[in-house]
Amino acid sequence: MRITANIPDNMGRLVKNFADNEKKSVSSVITEAVQSYIVAKRKQESGKKVLDLIGKAHISKDIHKDIENMRLESHDRS
Repeated sequence: MRITANIPDNMGRLVKNFADNEKKSVSSVITEAVQSYIVAKRKQESGKKVLDLIGKAHISKDIHKDIENMRLESHDRS
């Protein structure tokens, strides 16, 4: 897909120099950069969702007993 974007001249030169040094096309360098940016943003958003849940979830004080019982039940089925 072809996408046109305007970037500052100094950034364009940096990208071209970087691509030349890496022996890659400008398109591949920009694609990698955008992919990295999107992955980082998604991780950041996921982290925020987790932080929002802190304090809202309650764990039973008997959780360790419950986990052990589940383990025993799963071994009995084997």
